[in-house]
Amino acid sequence: MAPRERREARFLERLTLVSMIVGELSTLSYALSAPTALRSVNPSLGAWWDAYQFYFMEGAATALGLLIGIRIGRRFVPDVRRRSRSLILALVLAIVGFAPVLHVCAAAARLGWSASDGTTLSPIVDLAGYAAARQIDKILIASVYFVKIVGFALLAGLALIAVAVVPSIMTSERGPGAPAEPTKTGRDAVS
Repeated sequence: MAPRERREARFLERLTLVSMIVGELSTLSYALSAPTALRSVNPSLGAWWDAYQFYFMEGAATALGLLIGIRIGRRFVPDVRRRSRSLILALVLAIVGFAPVLHVCAAAARLGWSASDGTTLSPIVDLAGYAAARQIDKILIASVYFVKIVGFALLAGLALIAVAVVPSIMTSERGPGAPAEPTKTGRDAVS
């Protein structure tokens, strides 16, 4: 692995780790109503966190999915030089399209199973009691929502890396637009 490729891999790992940590903390905070406790210590910070924690959760899930998708898709690019170019372009596209992708993935994650119909709460109540079951159910709902956003954003990340690879293929040697190989004439054609 080339030094540049190692730096890129470490950079992507760090971004992925930051997204994962922010996502987990905001998801647990949202599920456990942590701003209520934070408001008793610092009311203005608690109010701010209460207003924005859900957006942190959605944003971190989207960023995590995009990064995982880009990291996976990057492995399918065989050429190191092309891989580096496509990574830069995919990250730029991810930054530019982050807000629309966030809204689409969040809307898609709201479809389908959400654990709010009571089918998951009843068995948990039987095992842990009602008070604990309410907290576990809230964590389950928020976690499922987070994972669904990550899954949809992962697909978007794979699409971004695919879109980013196309220009590098177009400009590569032998790609469309590359100069044609000169035809052999005279003595060169015979040998």
